[in-house]
Amino acid sequence: MPNQLLRSTTILLVCLVSTSSRAAAQSATAVPKLDPDRLIATYYEIARYPIRREKPCLGNGMVLYALGDKKNSLQIVTTCLVKDDNSGWWNSAGKFDKSGDGKIKLSWIWPFTHKYWVLGLAPDYTWALVGTPNHKSLWILSRTNTLPPGVLAEIESKAAAQGFNPAKLIKIPQH
Repeated sequence: MPNQLLRSTTILLVCLVSTSSRAAAQSATAVPKLDPDRLIATYYEIARYPIRREKPCLGNGMVLYALGDKKNSLQIVTTCLVKDDNSGWWNSAGKFDKSGDGKIKLSWIWPFTHKYWVLGLAPDYTWALVGTPNHKSLWILSRTNTLPPGVLAEIESKAAAQGFNPAKLIKIPQH
C-alpha cells in the first residue's frame, strides 16, 4: 500500500509540473509598444472565438476604435449583421495601459472591467490580433474586409505561439 501511495503521488506531481510548465510556455504577451493614434480606425472581424454576446451575429462584424475624451482612453463600438438585415451593436469604454504596451481594459457596465491585449499587430496597423490573457477570447481584425491567406496563416501562427487554439476561430462572413 505505501508503494502504491508513493507511485500515485509521483504521478500526480509529474502531471502538475507538466501542466504548469506547459501553461507557462503558452502565456499571452501584449505587444511591447502600441500607438493609440495609429490604432484608431474601423476594423473588420475576420475571425473570432465564439462568444455569447456575438452569437446572434451572422456576418459583417466591425469594430470602431475611437479616442476617448480623457488621456489614454478609447471608445469601441462593435456592430454586426443579425437576422432580417438588421444590425446589432454595443458600446464599450476603455483605457490604454499607462506603460504604453498593448494592454487595454474595457468596460460595458461600470465598474466591471475586462482585460484585452493586443497580441500581434501589422507594422502599419492594417491588422490586429486581440485576445484575453486567460485565452478565452480571441479576434483577428483587419482594416480591410479580407486578408490574404498567407497573412491570415501568419496571424493564426502568432496566436498559436501564445497558447491560443486557431482551430476554435470562426470566420466572419463579410458581404
